[in-house]
Amino acid sequence: MYNKKNIRLGVSVVCTLCTALIIGGVIRSEKAQQTKQAFFEPEYMQMSEKASIIASMLEKNYIENFDDTELSEKMYAAMTDAMDDPYTCYLTKEQMTAFTDDSSGRMSGIGVVIAEEDGHCIIKEVLEDSPAEKAGIKAGDIITEIDGTDVSGMPITEISAMTKGVENTNVNISVMRGTKRLDFNVERKSIELKYVTGKCDGNIGYIKITEFSQVAAEQFKTMLADLEKQNIKGLIIDLRNNPGGIIDVVAEIADTILPEGLITYTVDKYGNRRDILSAEGELDMPVAVLVNGGSASASELLAGALQDRKKGIIIGTQTFGKGIVQGLYSLSDGSGLKITIQKYYTPNGVCINGIGITPDYVIENDGNEDLQYNKAMELLKTKD
Repeated sequence: MYNKKNIRLGVSVVCTLCTALIIGGVIRSEKAQQTKQAFFEPEYMQMSEKASIIASMLEKNYIENFDDTELSEKMYAAMTDAMDDPYTCYLTKEQMTAFTDDSSGRMSGIGVVIAEEDGHCIIKEVLEDSPAEKAGIKAGDIITEIDGTDVSGMPITEISAMTKGVENTNVNISVMRGTKRLDFNVERKSIELKYVTGKCDGNIGYIKITEFSQVAAEQFKTMLADLEKQNIKGLIIDLRNNPGGIIDVVAEIADTILPEGLITYTVDKYGNRRDILSAEGELDMPVAVLVNGGSASASELLAGALQDRKKGIIIGTQTFGKGIVQGLYSLSDGSGLKITIQKYYTPNGVCINGIGITPDYVIENDGNEDLQYNKAMELLKTKD
C-alpha cells in the first residue's frame, strides 16, 4: 500500500520536532504548530505522500490492531465518495468481477432485479429458478442489509454488486416484507441472464427489456424477428424499472427502430461532442414505450430518442432523470473505477439529468390493473 522506507523517514523528522505531553488524556506536541506548517501545507506535501504518512502514523500509534487491506480499500472508496456523485465509485476486485460478469450477460449472484423507490432498494423481480426464489425472497421485499451492512441510501449499482460474487459463496440478505424483517442466507450461483422477453397480444407485439447488457441487443432483435413472423401491426416496448446499461447496446436497439439520423450525443468535460447515429432503414410500425420512475439512464436515452424523433409514444410516469454516462476503468490489481465522464443529450438537445422524461401520456397504475399497458394497446390499435 505504501513505501515504508520513505514513510519512516518522514515520520522520523516529525518525531524529532515534537516533545509529547500527556494532558487530560490527550497527547499534545509543544511544537505541533511548527510540525503542521512543515508537513501539511499543500505546497510541501502531495496527496500520496500525506496518505502514506497518515497510514504509517496509524500503524505505529493506533492502540488496536487493524487490517492494512481494509484501511486502503476504505481510503480508495473515500476518494470517489468525495466527488459527491453516487455513480462515481471505487470497485473492489470482487465487485469489479461481478460488475463485468453482469454486463456480459452472465453473473454469479442471487437472481433478483432491484430498483430504487422512495430511498429504498426494492426487489422488483425474482428470476425463475434462481437462488433468491429458492430461498424464499419475493418481489416487493425491501433490502435493508447485506452481510450486516446497512444499504439505506446506497446507489443501486453498489447494492447490486454486493449481492454478486464468487459462485458457491453465500450472502446474507435482510429484507422488510411489510412490517416484518426476514433474514436469508443465499448461495450465489452462475445465472444465464435473459434481459428481453416478449409476447404477441392479438396483432400487437410486446417486448420487455430489463437491462441493456451486452447481450440485450441480440436478444431484442431475435424477439422482434419472432414477433414480426406473427404479423404484428404495432409494438410495445416496456422499459419500466429498467435501470440502464451500456450506451452502445441501447444505440444498437434504437438503430433497429429509428430512421437514419441522430440517436443521441454525448459531451465530456472538455466540450468534446460525440454523435451516435442510426443508419438507413427503420421499423415500419407504430411503437409505444412504457416508462416509470425506475426507468433510468439508457432507458431514458431510448425513450428520449423515440420521442424526439416522433417514432414512439411514451406512456407512464416521469422517468428517473439520469442523463450522464460512466466510464469503467480497470486497475492492475483487478479492482476498478466507475467514473462519470459525459452528459448525454436527446436529439433535440435536452439533457434530462435530474429531470427525467415526461411521457406523452402521464398515467399512474392503480395496482390492480396495468393502465399503462392498456393505454398503449388502445393507441396502437387505433393506428392499425
